[in-house]
Amino acid sequence: MRFETKDGHIISEQTVICGYSKQIGVYGVAAVANALAAEGAEHIGISVQIQIPDYGYQSRIHGLEKSIRKICKEKDLELLEVKSGKSPVLRFAQVVVNGVAAVAETKTRKPEAGQAVVLLKWAGMEGMLRVTEEKEEQLKERFSPAFLAQIKSYAPQVFSMKEMRKAREAGAFGLRQIGEGGILAELYRMAKEEGLGLDLELHNISLLQETVEVCEQFHLNPYQMTSTGSFLAVVSDQSAFLRQMEEAGIPVSMIGYFTDNNDKIIRNGEEIRYIDRPAPDAVYGIFSEPKEK
Repeated sequence: MRFETKDGHIISEQTVICGYSKQIGVYGVAAVANALAAEGAEHIGISVQIQIPDYGYQSRIHGLEKSIRKICKEKDLELLEVKSGKSPVLRFAQVVVNGVAAVAETKTRKPEAGQAVVLLKWAGMEGMLRVTEEKEEQLKERFSPAFLAQIKSYAPQVFSMKEMRKAREAGAFGLRQIGEGGILAELYRMAKEEGLGLDLELHNISLLQETVEVCEQFHLNPYQMTSTGSFLAVVSDQSAFLRQMEEAGIPVSMIGYFTDNNDKIIRNGEEIRYIDRPAPDAVYGIFSEPKEK
């Protein structure tokens, strides 16, 4: 949401995230902060509402609050408000994060046919982290402690405000965080909003090997899994952009182009298919009955 002021715009974002992990609030804060940063926000205010099931312990709320306060301090985000309570209709903890920021008036560039679409970081990364936190005991039965530690090492990557700034300075525009529904959903939304088509290469969409392994364990589609911290951008001079991102140490891959029609094509070798309307996020597939309190 945005509305005009005499000096620019006020923009806001909201996300709702559920789960058992005490880190769900951190993912919610990251999703909102990144989405606002994608629009050029620098100073970001965050408000949070935490709800847990009636049968949950108060310590659950305290744990969620603690992780949220800690990450806001680390990332220099202004925590405006934290409210909490219990609800008889919930099965899982629920965190609602709202963010607000002021941005200066800027001229918005519109993508054109022939311009490249790039992916920064990896599809499904956040989903991999959340699945691991929710299902760690099951994953321990198959994977080594070193492998699980490697997965957890990606947790800081869910915040991408600095990377977005560098990408913008290198000439990228139209930045979009990969949120609920995964990269396929975000590509669909991007093309539809711009009134353009897409011609993409599936094998160019970067995945972490850890994401592949975790998704195979639970039969999840990594391309339909939320990936806060990873984002899409549009570039005109792809060679210069890729070089600058490599110099900055930011993983980037060129995944396709905009086209002058409405077809949203994704190629996998000789196979060609069309990107469907966004499906429910694959992460939801791991939840069944509530755990113990």
